[in-house]
Amino acid sequence: MIIRPAVAADYDTMADLWFDSWISVGIANDTDLTREGVRERFFRDAQHKWRLYAAVEEDAIVGMLALVPAESRIDQIFVDPLHKGMGVGLDLLNFAKGAMPDRIVLTTHEGNRRARAFYEREGFRLVSTHYDDGQRRTKCEYEWRPGAP
Repeated sequence: MIIRPAVAADYDTMADLWFDSWISVGIANDTDLTREGVRERFFRDAQHKWRLYAAVEEDAIVGMLALVPAESRIDQIFVDPLHKGMGVGLDLLNFAKGAMPDRIVLTTHEGNRRARAFYEREGFRLVSTHYDDGQRRTKCEYEWRPGAP
């Protein structure tokens, strides 16, 4: 597997991967974007907000990583549902640590237990939680610093 900068030709595939991966978590509700809504947001944020990377295996995109380096933030990290548990997420996370070696922040949903356990296992610590009225979910803010307990 390689991780490379994404190009515009990747965007349709990556937007679908984001949507499919999110649905596979099993905590979607009626406040979430539709597939078309995810595509619209993806294209907007890819152009104006993110530094975007694709995890590619045998010419197929199997993961995506959207960074906001000015905020030391992982904005999005998703793995194709068929490739979960195969190290893609860990490779993307380690790539992010290399790109932002001093500090990383990210947000996930409280109900996304698999992601939360993954981040905690990889050295992220829970900083805060807050209820998001718009999404009707509790969000968890995490932070990683090298060498932090």
